Formats: sequence, structure tokens, C-alpha cells
Amino acid sequence: MLFFLLNEQLFGQQTHVITLEVNNTSKLDKQDVNASCSFGQAPGISNEDYTIQVNKGDIIIWRGVSTNAPSTDVINIDAINHQGGVNVFGVNRLAGNNQDHETVSGEVRQGAPGDVDKYTLSFKVLINGKKFNGTFHIDPKIQVN
Repeated sequence: MLFFLLNEQLFGQQTHVITLEVNNTSKLDKQDVNASCSFGQAPGISNEDYTIQVNKGDIIIWRGVSTNAPSTDVINIDAINHQGGVNVFGVNRLAGNNQDHETVSGEVRQGAPGDVDKYTLSFKVLINGKKFNGTFHIDPKIQVN
């Protein structure tokens, strides 16, 4: 029994919180979303090349923050859509939780080491409670360890 509990602690699921940081929300442009957004990755790594490393059973939570006006601007992550590669969630779309600061979460259910899932993260911006400029999209990746 002790071995099972230790094994569970060593190899149990992890929760990955992925934060989309949006700078200068009032100037966010659909044609160049990447100029105003990042996941906090190292310089030289584009949003499209940003890759989350996960294991089967892990939980991923996507959330958004405004870095220039966090008290008045809200970044709502409203969907994660599978685009190509191995569909690690087993569904084509993960929907937001419809909260005031909307997030999306999903459990990695399938995939072998090295498998990559290309997905689209869709988000909306509220500035002082008003929707700004529709829905924006970024296309990062997930890789299974």
C-alpha cells in the first residue's frame, strides 16, 4: 500500500496554469495579435512555437491577464480548439467556464511521448466592462512527455 501511495505522489497528475499576458489592451490588433501577447516565454520563442510539456493525466488551465490595466481590463479565454496533430484531449473543443474572468481547462487523456497537439486559443478582451474588437486567436502547441 505504501508503494502505491508513494508512486502516486511521484507520478500523479500535475496542474499546469498557462497565463496569456496581454499588453496594451486598447491597441490589440487582430492582424498582429502576437505583438501584444505572450505566455511569458523566453525572447525569440514565438507564440506559435510556445509549447506546453505535459503527461497523460495532467490538467491544463488557461487564463488571461491584462498587464497594462489589470484592474479594469479583463482577458477571457473562451475556447481551446484542436487544429492538428494528436488530439490530446479527445475532443475538438474545450469551452470556457463562463465566469467573470473566463478560463478553460482540460485533462490530457491521450498521446504517446513526443506527440504534438497544435491548438487555437481563442480569447476576448473587455475594457471597462465593454467588449473590445471581437475574438482574438493564438496557435501554440502541447507536447506529451
